[in-house]
Amino acid sequence: MIGVLAAALFALSPGDGLSQPKGNKDASNEQGTKVVTKGNVTRDDVARYLGKVTPSEQAAAAKRNRELGLLPGVAGQNAQTPSSGATR
Repeated sequence: MIGVLAAALFALSPGDGLSQPKGNKDASNEQGTKVVTKGNVTRDDVARYLGKVTPSEQAAAAKRNRELGLLPGVAGQNAQTPSSGATR
């Protein structure tokens, strides 16, 4: 019984045979989002490096929404009408 459990543990454990191939770390980054910038680093550069929406894109989206007449956050959502309490 112990031998069967040991064999199952060995078969299911990660090893070098199942791991990712070892190679050039730069070659694995084919998307090109993590480009190191020399010199001054802006908040846009950091957000782009982390794969997040940049502050300039957020500001542009907020400006477009204001032009469309949309309110920011939950201010544009309709308030829920309070319950009369009859169903409780």
